Amino acid sequence: MKTFIKLLLLALLSSGYCNAQYVVKGILSDTLNFLRLNHASVSLVRAKDSVIETFARTGVDGSFELRTAHEGKYRLRTSYPGFADYIDVLDIKTPATDLGIIPVMSKEHLLKEFVLTKQIAAIKIKGDTTEYMADSFKTKANANVEDLLKKLPGIQVDKDGKVTAQGEEVTKILVDGEEFFSDDPKVVTKGLQAAAVNKVQVFDKKSEQAEFTGVDDGQKTKTINVELKENMKKGVFGKVDAGGGTDGFYQNLGMLNAFKGKRQFTAFGIVSNTDKAGLGWEDRDKFGGSSGNTIVNDDGGMYTYYSGSDDFVGWDGKYNGEGLPKTITGGLHFANKWNEEKEHLSVNYRYASQGVDIDGRTTTQYILPGNKGSEQKQSKVQASNGFRHGADAMFEWKPDTMTSVKLTTEIGLKHMETNSLFTSGTNANDGSLINTNNRTITSKTDAQFINSSLVIKRKFAKKGRTISLDMKENYNETVTKGDLNSALSFVDTAHASITTNTDQKKDNSSGKMVLSAKAIYTEPISKLTSLDVNYTFTMNNSSARNYSFDKVNGHYNDAPNDTFSSDYAFNVMTNRAGANFKYDNKTILVSVGSDISDARYQQTDKLHGDKTASRDYFNLFPTANFRYKIGKQTNFNIFYQGSTQQPTLDQVQTFQQNTDPLNRTIGNPDLRQSFTNRINASFSDYKALSGTHTYMSVTFSNVADAISTSQSITPQGNITKYVNVDGNYSASFFANRGFRIRKLNMYIGTHLNGQFNHSHNFVNDSANISNNNSYNYGNYFEYEKEGKYSFSWEPSVTYTDNRATISKYGNSYWAFVNELSGSYQITKKLEIGSNAEFYIRQRTEVFNKNNNVVRWNAFIGRKFLKNNELEVKLSVNDILNQNIGYTRTAQNGVITENSYNTIRRYGMLNVIWNFNHSPAAAATAQ
Repeated sequence: MKTFIKLLLLALLSSGYCNAQYVVKGILSDTLNFLRLNHASVSLVRAKDSVIETFARTGVDGSFELRTAHEGKYRLRTSYPGFADYIDVLDIKTPATDLGIIPVMSKEHLLKEFVLTKQIAAIKIKGDTTEYMADSFKTKANANVEDLLKKLPGIQVDKDGKVTAQGEEVTKILVDGEEFFSDDPKVVTKGLQAAAVNKVQVFDKKSEQAEFTGVDDGQKTKTINVELKENMKKGVFGKVDAGGGTDGFYQNLGMLNAFKGKRQFTAFGIVSNTDKAGLGWEDRDKFGGSSGNTIVNDDGGMYTYYSGSDDFVGWDGKYNGEGLPKTITGGLHFANKWNEEKEHLSVNYRYASQGVDIDGRTTTQYILPGNKGSEQKQSKVQASNGFRHGADAMFEWKPDTMTSVKLTTEIGLKHMETNSLFTSGTNANDGSLINTNNRTITSKTDAQFINSSLVIKRKFAKKGRTISLDMKENYNETVTKGDLNSALSFVDTAHASITTNTDQKKDNSSGKMVLSAKAIYTEPISKLTSLDVNYTFTMNNSSARNYSFDKVNGHYNDAPNDTFSSDYAFNVMTNRAGANFKYDNKTILVSVGSDISDARYQQTDKLHGDKTASRDYFNLFPTANFRYKIGKQTNFNIFYQGSTQQPTLDQVQTFQQNTDPLNRTIGNPDLRQSFTNRINASFSDYKALSGTHTYMSVTFSNVADAISTSQSITPQGNITKYVNVDGNYSASFFANRGFRIRKLNMYIGTHLNGQFNHSHNFVNDSANISNNNSYNYGNYFEYEKEGKYSFSWEPSVTYTDNRATISKYGNSYWAFVNELSGSYQITKKLEIGSNAEFYIRQRTEVFNKNNNVVRWNAFIGRKFLKNNELEVKLSVNDILNQNIGYTRTAQNGVITENSYNTIRRYGMLNVIWNFNHSPAAAATAQ
């Protein structure tokens, strides 16, 4: 009997064990607030007869666990008050089925979510990257990437095609992560079709080392990556835009894209004398450009001017709306990946031939101690032309998943010619004439550069352990030759009129060779922490020769003029090492570190007996970064960096640059390096259901031993010398918020930004503190009825406040801009549109001309062919013929107003063909 009872109990226990051999578990979470749903009902129903197999209630953390004794097909059903039921079909075959987090949505948003499926994921924030799904933002047929960017919250595209994202100018645009004619982003924005784009990603591109190690080194470039749709990578698509207009204007652009898997081929060409196509030449640094300083502009932004540049250098090859351009440019791009993407090749070639004719006027107010100072007026007539060749190549080899080798090289050459005629005069505070100057300058420049790098990276079996080596070579050489003819007249202290004539031949050359090697090793300390150490060696050898030869008795001297000539060598050897600690738990990221460096400078004055001066600096470069991921679409970030700026070779040379006799510059061989502390805090947030996007950023920098100027303003002209000062600081803030009213199909956005520049300098031996501040506020309204009409309005106001302690006189003013644009689809094939820009600029006591203008454009377009591939467009630019070239800037007690000729009224007839031979086009045709 006892044996029977034991056997019966064993059978019952075995039966109970068998009945619980399949387990289904998961967690319920709502899609709006990402909260776990507790006490929800979860049922498992047999598919064959709809009988409930088992059910359970979720716990406080939203989790549930269901058990069944039989495998097979089931339906899982969840139920919770106020939320739609969730149903899923399961085929249970294994003992454990983990469904993870199960999203359920409220009944209130169910219909809205269903209709706007793509809009839900319109914007995603992944770490430091904001990602836009292109198809969620409707654009017109045949729209280009620029039209798409204008639709994206947080991104602005101005009238000149300059792209700004999250308050910062975008300087690099990639296509599928590839460098794509990066010296001119307009090639991408105006040439590629919006219909071909899958995603647009906006991020601060870190240095290659930082991307590999995960340790931020502070080197960032605001970048946009345009990711194409997969079905657009299997065919040929492109654009041809042929246009001719009145008054000799023309605009022709062609782009061909051929993709097959990972292989890319693109060719483009532009022949134009309008500003509607890509005309940029962003090559200053490659050809040995100088460091820059910041000036507040009257539109609320800041721009950089380059110390060491002068009228003799002439035109740098860029077109920014000043003058009338003529351009012929083209390029080729090829990229491919093969052998399971272990090998990657990318090649670019670019040619450009460009000329610009400028007729301009410049008024400069110099604020002097106690009064409004002097006023200098200058007219300029300048003709410039040149050509450039540039090529770059990149090859990357990944022999295994742990190793990569990357070799890059780029070469370029350019030839520029400039002829300029200047007429200048300076008036005293009482209006009396102080001096006049007439001068002509001719110059011819030939430049070339060769840059290359080799990067070797290796990951080890232990996750997070890496080592990398980066070796670089940078070489550039520039030779400029020309002539200066000048007649300077002024009144001396005895009220006598004196005239000095200058006739000089100029022979300038500069060169630079930089060799560097950097090694970085990273070591994980735990699952959440890591440490990296680095070492860098750099050798920088620069030279600059500026010779001026006086004309005597009809012939130029063989010996250079000692006052206006120099010949310097400037060599720097740097050893730099550092360490960085990083903590990252996915929600919070903290990195703290510092580099130390030993920099040894040697400058040699070759013109004066090879006099040599040496300086050694021991520097500390601290960095810190904190990022808090508040939610899936919400981030907060703080970044700090300490850095130095070395004086340029132009700034340490003692000679006087006299190409503008009224504004001469003298270098300072005793100039010290400056040190900058910079901190930035930013916040970004996106709410999918409301389409609300918020971005805020604040930056503050203070500079010790800032490189500034000491100005001496005399009847013989103004002399500027470089000096070191303390107390300089700058700050900026940017805030952008936008939301969509879905019922009205309207988008509303607003932005607020400010720029502050507090700087010290000297004027006529008096210490001066300048505050050049700018505040800008604007709104954006867009209403669209898809397939019928659209309307947008963008009003903004800017207040610029310029004050200097040496005088009670300031120069502050308002500027108002209203931009209106709209289009109406008369039929499916016929469309009209117009846009107008209203500029209202406050007059000042010095700048009292009327600079208020209305720039009004309009077009009518007719589409042809089945997919609207062909369009004939008639447009009129600047209908009222009021467009004027105009800028106003302020810095260190100097206020400058520029007016110049620019493109005005013309009519244009364009024939535009957007062709597409790809699977995407075939699907649309069906």
